[in-house]
Amino acid sequence: MQNSKIKMQNYNLKFKIIVSSIFIFIFLPLVVKGAILYFEPSKGEYHLGDTFIVDLRIDTEEECINTVKAIISFPKDLLEVKDFSTGNSILSLWVETPKIDQKEGLISFVGGIPGGFCGPLPGEPEKPNLLGRIIFRVVSRGLAEISFKEDSQVLLNDGFGTPAKLTLKEAIFTILPEKAEVPREEWQEELTKDDIPPEPFEIKISQDPNIFGGKYFIVFSTTDKQTGIDHYEVAEQRRTLRQTTLNWKRAESPYLLEDQSLKSIILVKAVDKAGNERIAEYVPPQKPFPLLIIIPILVGAGIGYWFYRKSKFKIQISK
Repeated sequence: MQNSKIKMQNYNLKFKIIVSSIFIFIFLPLVVKGAILYFEPSKGEYHLGDTFIVDLRIDTEEECINTVKAIISFPKDLLEVKDFSTGNSILSLWVETPKIDQKEGLISFVGGIPGGFCGPLPGEPEKPNLLGRIIFRVVSRGLAEISFKEDSQVLLNDGFGTPAKLTLKEAIFTILPEKAEVPREEWQEELTKDDIPPEPFEIKISQDPNIFGGKYFIVFSTTDKQTGIDHYEVAEQRRTLRQTTLNWKRAESPYLLEDQSLKSIILVKAVDKAGNERIAEYVPPQKPFPLLIIIPILVGAGIGYWFYRKSKFKIQISK
């Protein structure tokens, strides 16, 4: 009887070990897959009138991600958002471009990374985990807390869009009275240093029955590794009318073309935050001369040449 009890206890112990092992090997990988959204710097002291920059960064914890949805809260009475820079961001596909709501004290965006991002590579000199940069101006004294909202989200690059286990960190800044010195202007210093235009890019013409009612439109996009893209402008110019002054219009991609005949030269200008420009140009291809016209012309020219030689030959004989 005693032996049977011992055997039963051993059996129960083995069963618990097996169940625990299964849980660890199956469910633990799902738990450790995570990411950390954080601010840099995460603390500091600033004075009334100062303008400073806060970087938004991500630590993937060695997991591969491809989408980031971020909603950031800031004290609207203490800080004013002057701008948001995407310069040198790992996000290159903006599903929702950064939106600033000063009245509500919120900043939001959704960005993607084609091919995914698995963290910095060994030996990289800089931190390649930047999502964006917020430019704040101090407008009132107090304790300014900046945080990611709970509905922020990071998706794994696993083909299923699995949400990563997310850790959200905050930043706290102490706002002091105005100094006698000139206010700090961190963003202006960045703009002054930036003399490099946006990266080269191409204009692609497309047509889709579900977009713009099936009309022709263009798609364009580029990046700026310094201060980030500020806006795009588009101009259409007839090939026969070479204008000295182009009619540039602010635009976003995709952009509905005015000239649906596709006979115009299309120019897209990318302007960064510092005012540097990069222009891409699309020149419509020249239509080949129709063969139905070329053949009769060649035949006619041949016949004409034959009559010319024949008449010249007759003149020589008559002489």
